[in-house]
Amino acid sequence: MKKDVLVRVKGTQTNDLGERESIELVTEGRFFIRNRHYYILYNESSLAGMEGTTTSLKVEPRRVTLNRMGTAEQKNTFETGILNAGFYITPYGSMKIAVLPSKVEVDLTEQGGSINLEYELQVGHAKVSDNQLEITVEHLESYA
Repeated sequence: MKKDVLVRVKGTQTNDLGERESIELVTEGRFFIRNRHYYILYNESSLAGMEGTTTSLKVEPRRVTLNRMGTAEQKNTFETGILNAGFYITPYGSMKIAVLPSKVEVDLTEQGGSINLEYELQVGHAKVSDNQLEITVEHLESYA
């Protein structure tokens, strides 16, 4: 089962001063199941500064693995209470980043659904912000 889907990604970042910034991407993507895990693939946009990058999400009941490939590269695993460090690589250089999730909610079926991630973002070893990432997947037939 590989299906064309509409993927909505809304990211909200709150810094230490309480200032909030949100960005939302709506794009077409692919959705499929392999070895009882859900996969979501979509292309990033220039709005997020990642044009030329493909994002894949491997979705398990309590864990989500984000993998970006292309002009920007990043791999992080979101699992409640577990610090996961990796590198964010861009054409301008790379930096060590880590995520510490406080919430990983997965509500996906073959029909689509949603993922809700809440996490602390660290660059180097310093906290940068509290983040929320909401991802929804809907079949394109719903819009035909």
